[in-house]
This record gives sequence, C-alpha cells and structure tokens, in this order.
Amino acid sequence: MRIHHYVINLDRSGDRLAAIRADAERAGIDLIRVPAVDGRAAGEAERAALLDEAGFRRDHGKRPQPGEYGCYASHLRVFETFLASDADIAVIFEDDAAPTPDFASLRDAILSVDDWDLVKLVNYRMPRLVPQRSLPGGLKLGRAAFGPTGGSAAYMVNRTAAERLLRSLRPMTLPYDVALERGWAHGIRVRHVEPDGVGLNPLTNGSLTMEGRSYGAFRLKPWQRLPTLRFRAKDFVSRLATAVRGRP
Repeated sequence: MRIHHYVINLDRSGDRLAAIRADAERAGIDLIRVPAVDGRAAGEAERAALLDEAGFRRDHGKRPQPGEYGCYASHLRVFETFLASDADIAVIFEDDAAPTPDFASLRDAILSVDDWDLVKLVNYRMPRLVPQRSLPGGLKLGRAAFGPTGGSAAYMVNRTAAERLLRSLRPMTLPYDVALERGWAHGIRVRHVEPDGVGLNPLTNGSLTMEGRSYGAFRLKPWQRLPTLRFRAKDFVSRLATAVRGRP
C-alpha cells in the first residue's frame, strides 16, 4: 500500500513549513508540500467558480471570508494532487499540525482494518463518540453522534473518498471543516479518532483563515439565519442516524 503525506502551506508561511517538517522528520514521514490557495489574492472569477455565496449564507448563516475560500480550495487541490499520483492513501496536514513521533504506528493501526474512507485525526470538540475499535495509546476510532466536530488540521483519505469529495464538495456552501465530515451527504464512511491522534503546534496554531477577526462578526441577522436552522436540524438528524446505524 502506497501512502503519501501532504502538507498545505502558504508561500508566505515559511515558519509553519519549517515547524511541521521538523515534527514530520521525528515521526519518520516525508511530507509533500502543496501550495495553499491564498484567498486574499484570488480574483472574483476564481472565487465564483467554486464559492456559492448565497448558498453559504443560507447553509452557514455567515458571510464567507477570503481565508475560508482559500482553505476550501487548498484541500480540493490536495485531492487533485493525490488522485494524479499512484498512492492509495493520503494523509493530509495543515501546516499548524504537529505529528507525534509515534504517528506512523497510529496510521498503520487505522489502515489495518477496511472500515473507513476518511478518518479525522483532529477534532476541536467531540460531545459523543460511538466507538468502533481501539487504537494504540488508548485512542478510539468511531463515529461522531453530534457535531460539527470542527477542524481539518489532519485527516486520512482513501481514493474513493477523494474522488467523491472532489465532486460533492462543489460548490462551496459551508466552511471546509464543516463540509468535510458530512459522510451521509458524500456517501463515504467518515470516522473520528478520540482523543486527537495529531497535535497542534503551539507556535504556529494561530488561524490564518479569519486573519485576526472575530468569527461572530460575520454572522447574519437572526431572521436571516432561519434557513440555516432548517439546514442544521436536518444535518443533526442525518449525523445521529449515521452514528447509530454505522452507515455509510
């Protein structure tokens, strides 16, 4: 089985690249850098080809920001790079992730059973995990009963997931981390590791997506978010049903 490890990195973020390369070297893994899309530099036509602004406001209840677009487009770029290769599995890191020295053993334990298409290795919140199997170091692999769990700093995908995500993630109507874990919508088996299987580097773990601004500042008025509430209610039911049934 051929595995490629990718890191998404902006050209202007050399410090982040140096930090994760050092961690990856200690973990015994080679990183393939994929240049991140700079949302601030993207032209209107480029953004419009991917981003559905009206759909984003409807489904997420906020105005999309350049950094959110850049993050989303960058991950799709990694999928394209992966599928153009001969690799079977992609491990995808954002450049503030910090793989631990024993990461390879965790990765190989996940790979040992074909019960997933995408595994999130970092979750910002996990109210309830439905455990599926045990992993080294006291970690668990399972399905999230509630969410979104947040974060796209580190995850693994097989080719099936990458192919389906490239299709189903267009157009962009949600932030990337929210859209990624909606396995019921993509027709893939999404799993989560708890506690996190990859750390975050405290020296570089400052968000470039919001560029120092409060996320709440982009929220729409309450009456404008009614369609968002309907969307989230439907997703809540779909997530819970998926966690209980174990499908897809």
